[in-house]
Parts: sequence; structure tokens; C-alpha cells
Amino acid sequence: MTTDSDVSKPDPRKPEQISIVSTIVPYDKDDARSLYFGYRSSGYSVREALRTIDRGKSWLSTCRLDPEFVKLEVRIPEFRRELSKEYVELEFFRNFRMVMEKDYQVLRKSLSKDPADILTKQESEYLLKLRTQYNPAQIQILEAIVKGEKGGFNFAQFVAEHPDIVQLSRTDTITMSKTNRIADED
Repeated sequence: MTTDSDVSKPDPRKPEQISIVSTIVPYDKDDARSLYFGYRSSGYSVREALRTIDRGKSWLSTCRLDPEFVKLEVRIPEFRRELSKEYVELEFFRNFRMVMEKDYQVLRKSLSKDPADILTKQESEYLLKLRTQYNPAQIQILEAIVKGEKGGFNFAQFVAEHPDIVQLSRTDTITMSKTNRIADED
């Protein structure tokens, strides 16, 4: 465990999205204070953030002697709002990159002339589904997402503006309840 007085030692376990907060706080992205704000801005409680950055309450008490730190700590809800879009985009693009890597691996294997690279049944099914995703309509959608309009990507607006490339289907379920009729008594 690190000592509470060690404010700036980097945490190698830090997810990359935590360093996004360094764009807002005046500390280096590897500074423990920046990491603390990063985890707190991601929804961690004080206790969870301290445990994750391997610091104790005495470290936090020392940091809270700095008026700048206290001002920033009060702004954590504001940081959450500001950074939530960036966190979502980062996770989306990270996951999308992994999907594209999987696509590449299956495509590469399907093109191989090596007899050891025969596609499994699962890979063959994946390849069939994969082929439907690589078309002009999909590239237009991806370009719109990556372009990142000022207010972010608006899927509803995109669908409205591109009915020629986006197909929507809808299923409605209607539930009717029985009503008990009471016979009139004469």
C-alpha cells in the first residue's frame, strides 16, 4: 500500500476513461488527486474511490486542506454531467474497435488458404451476419457517428433525414382485459 503522503504516484490499474477528468481538473492525469476526481466523477463513492486509488482517509483529509481541492470536490456532480457523454463515447468506440477486430479476424481466416484455418460453424454464421453489416448504408451511419455533430449523434434525426438507408420495423402489442358484466337484477 502506498503512503497517504504520496499524492502523485500513478496507478497502473487506472482505466483510460478516468484520465478524461484531467481535462477539467488542474492536476496531472496520473496524479492521485486527478484519479480520485476521475473515479468520483464516474459514480464511485468516496470510499470506493479511495480504495481504488489505494489511499486512505488521512490522504483525503490532507487534500481537503487545499481550498482548490475542496472547490473541485463540490463540483463533482457537474463533472459527472460534463463527462458522461465523453465516457459513453469512449466506451462505445472502444467496444466498436473490438468488434471490428473480431470482424477482421473472421474475415482473414475465411480468406486463408491454409487448411488449418477452416472456419468453425460459429465463425461461418458470424461471417454471414458480418457481410450484411458492410454496405454503403452502414458506412454512412458510421461516418455520421464519427463526424460528431455539435450536440452529438442524434439517431432519430438521422433516421428522419435518411429514410432511404435506414429501415425500421415496429411491433405493437395490444392487451385487452376482460370486463365482468353484472346482470341487471329485476
